[in-house]
Amino acid sequence: MSRRTLFRAGGAAALAGALLSQTGPAFAASDAGVQELIERRRLVLTGGRSAADIPELASQLEGMGETTGKWWTSMDKAPVRTSLWSDIPLTGIGQSTAATGNMGLHFNRLYDMALGYAVPGNPYAGNPDLAADIVAGLQLLNDTAYKPSIKAAGNWWFWEIGVPRKTVDILTLLHAEVPAALRTSLLAAVRWFAPNPNWRGRATSLAETGANRVDKSLACCMRGILDNNPSEIALGRDALSDTVRGGTNSVFTYVTSGDGFYADGSYVQHSYLPYAGTYGVVALAGIAEIIAMLGGSTWAVNDPKRSVLLDAVEETYAPFVWDGRIMDTIRGRAVSRQREPDYVSGFGLISAVLLLAPGCEEPYRSRFLALAKGWLERCADQKLVGHPTQSLAKSLLSLGVLSDSSVVAVPAPVYSRMFADQDRLVHHRPGWGCTVNLSSKRIGRYEWGNSENNLGWYQGDGMTFLYTRQDPSQFSADFWPTVDPYSLPGTTVNDQVRASGAGGAGTGIPRAFQAFAGGLTVDGRWGVIGMDHLNHNKTLSGRKSWFFLDDAVVCLGAGITGTGGAAVRTTVENRSFAVGSVPAVRTDSRNRHMAPGDAPAAVKRSVHLEGHGGYVFLDSPGVSGTPEVAVVRRTGNWFDVNSGADTGGTTDPVTRDYVTVTHRHGVDPVASGYAYMMLPAAAASDTFSQSANPDVKVLANSADAQIVEVGKDKLVLANFFAAASAGGYAASGPCTVAAHQPGDKLTLSVADPSRTQSVVRLTLAGSQWRTLLQADPGVILVSANPLVVEVQLDGHGHQKNLTLGS
Repeated sequence: MSRRTLFRAGGAAALAGALLSQTGPAFAASDAGVQELIERRRLVLTGGRSAADIPELASQLEGMGETTGKWWTSMDKAPVRTSLWSDIPLTGIGQSTAATGNMGLHFNRLYDMALGYAVPGNPYAGNPDLAADIVAGLQLLNDTAYKPSIKAAGNWWFWEIGVPRKTVDILTLLHAEVPAALRTSLLAAVRWFAPNPNWRGRATSLAETGANRVDKSLACCMRGILDNNPSEIALGRDALSDTVRGGTNSVFTYVTSGDGFYADGSYVQHSYLPYAGTYGVVALAGIAEIIAMLGGSTWAVNDPKRSVLLDAVEETYAPFVWDGRIMDTIRGRAVSRQREPDYVSGFGLISAVLLLAPGCEEPYRSRFLALAKGWLERCADQKLVGHPTQSLAKSLLSLGVLSDSSVVAVPAPVYSRMFADQDRLVHHRPGWGCTVNLSSKRIGRYEWGNSENNLGWYQGDGMTFLYTRQDPSQFSADFWPTVDPYSLPGTTVNDQVRASGAGGAGTGIPRAFQAFAGGLTVDGRWGVIGMDHLNHNKTLSGRKSWFFLDDAVVCLGAGITGTGGAAVRTTVENRSFAVGSVPAVRTDSRNRHMAPGDAPAAVKRSVHLEGHGGYVFLDSPGVSGTPEVAVVRRTGNWFDVNSGADTGGTTDPVTRDYVTVTHRHGVDPVASGYAYMMLPAAAASDTFSQSANPDVKVLANSADAQIVEVGKDKLVLANFFAAASAGGYAASGPCTVAAHQPGDKLTLSVADPSRTQSVVRLTLAGSQWRTLLQADPGVILVSANPLVVEVQLDGHGHQKNLTLGS
C-alpha cells in the first residue's frame, strides 16, 4: 500500500471508526456522556485531525483558510457597530425581510470562520484572535438581532431552522471558547424561536413534516447536548418519530398523502412536489447525523420502523441518481441555485448514505457502501473528494469507501420504474437515462418563491430530461440561466409573456387543472406515461404521451388547441453546449453547417447531433405543423433565475450555444399534434435507418387515445384519456395499458393515472388468449372470447397486472 493510500485509508478509517463507536455499549446520560456527543458532532463537522495528512484534501484545506481569511479580514471589528459586514446590514431587523436574510448570512459567515478555527491543518486553526472575534460577533448578533424580544419578520426558516442550525454548530466548534453566559443566551434564543421540533413556531397548530422536522430535531438535540439538558435531547430524538401525535408525522412512517415517504418510493414535500433530491436529501442527511451522534447513548434512535428510511436509500433516492448526480426532476426550486447543481445534490446524498452506513445493520451497511462507491466512481467529470462545497468529513468518508477494495461498486442501473404517488417515471438504459416532469391536480407544475426559480413556469408541463454519458453536465453547466424558459425540452407552450417570480414573498406551487398524469412500467424494462395538459391560464390544451423503450423514447401529442392568440410550439430538444462547441448537425441525412443566428432549417424526417443522438419524426395521424432545427446563442445570469437572500446567484453573464429542435403548431392551432422519437447516443446511420424504417408504429394519436406498437418486442403501450376504441383495444375510461407477449403468454398491465375510477374494463379484439395464469388482486378475467378484463383500481394510480396463456 502506498504512503498516500495509507493516509487516505487511515484518515477515513479513523472517522468511520469513531462513527462506528455508536454501535458499542450504551453510555449513560452524564456529563462525560454529553461531552462524548459533542466530540462526535465536532468530528462530523471537521473530520478530525486526519485531513491535514492527506494530499487530496490540501486544496480543500486551502480553500477553507481562504474563506476564513476573507470573512475575518472584511469583518467590522470596531467597538461600536451595527453589523459585522457592511454588505449585509442588519438595519430593520425584526421588521425587514432583507435584514432577516442578512442575519442568516451573518451566521453563515461566522460558521465558516469557526470551521477555520476548529479544523487542523489550515492557517487559522486554533488562532485565539480569530476565536475572540467570532465570539464578539456572536455577542453582537445575540444583543441586537437573534434574541427573544425581536419579532421573527420575513422568512420563518431563518429564525427556526437556518440560524438555530448554524448557532449550535458554531457553539460546538468553539465550545470552550464561548463564555457560558453567551452560550446560554444563544441557546435560549434558539429555544424561543423553535421551542419544539414537532411544531412550527411557538404555537401547536401547524405540525412540521419531512426535512423541516428533521432539521429542527437535529438542532433540538444539539441544543440539549450543549445545555446538558437530557429532556431536550430526547425531545429532538422523539420528534423524528412524532411521539406527541402517535406517529402521524413520523419520518419513519409511510404516508398516503402530503409530505413524506410513500410505499412506492415517492417523496413529497410542500404537499405537492417530488422533492427527494433536495428536501429529501436534507432529511436523510439530518437523520444520518442524529443517528451517528446519538448511537450507543441513552438517546439512541431505535424506532422500530427505521427500515422505512433505510429502504428509501434504494427505493426513493437511488432511482433518480445518474452517475452521482441527482436528476433535476426531483430537485424542485433548487435547480435555480448556482451553488447547488445536480452533482452537489448528489454529493449530499452520497455523504448522507456513507454517514448512515456505519450505524446500520446488514445487509443495509454493505449495500449502502456499494451504492455510494458506484456513484463516486461514475461521476467522472466532478469529484466529491476535495470539492469546495463538501466538508472534510464528507471527503474522508468518500476516500474511505473508494480506497476499500472489499467494497464492490454497484453498477449503473438498467430498469424502468414508475412512482405513481409523485407523477414520475425514470428510465435507465445502458449509457443513457430519461425522466419527465408531469403535473396534475395532485402534483404541482413547479415551485417558486423567496425569489428562487423565478422563471420556472413550464418545468412541470412535460419537461423531458435526457442524460447521456457523453454529456454528463448537460443540466449543470449554466443550463438554467441560459435556456429559453419557453423552450424546455418536451414542453408544449405558447408565446404569451410570463412575469418573473423575483421578489415574491413565501413559496408557491401552482398545481395543474387536470387529473390524468402518470403511467406504468412493463417487466421493469419499458414504460409509458401520459398527461392531460391544460396550461396555466387555460389558453392551451393537449394530450401528451411518452413511451420508454430499449433504445428510444417515443413522444406523441394530440388535440393541441390554443385560444390565446399566440403561437404554439413543442420543443423536441434544446441541447446546451459550450460556446463554439456545437457538434455536427445532420437533417434528413444531410450535413448542415449551422451557426448561431442562422435561419432555422426545416426538417422532414430526422435530426442527428454527432456524439449525442438522433430525433426521428414519425408517421402518425393528427400531426400538423412544421419541425425545424436551429443553433441559438443565449446569454443570461444566475441572479435572474434566483435572487434569494442566501441562495441568489451572481449577475455575471454566462453564455451557451443551444441546438433547438422545435415543432411549430402555428397561432391558435386546433387539434394539432406531433410524433417523434428520441434516439439517445445513436449514430447517424442508426438515426437514418430508423427514419426510413422505424421499429415503432403509431397505432393511434388522438385526444382520446395514444398507442404505439413495437413489433420486435411484441409490445403495445397505450394511454386512453377517455373511453375509446383504438388499435385493437377498447377501454371503458381513462387508463394506461401495456400488452406484452413473452413467448406463449400475454401480460397485461393497467393503471388509472386520473385516479377517477374504481373499475376499468379493457377489451382486446381477436385475442387468442384463453387461460388466466396469474392476476393481481382485483383483476378479473370476464370473458376469453372476446377477451375482456375488468380491473379494480386502488385510487392512487398504481398498476395491476395479469398473465394469460393460450
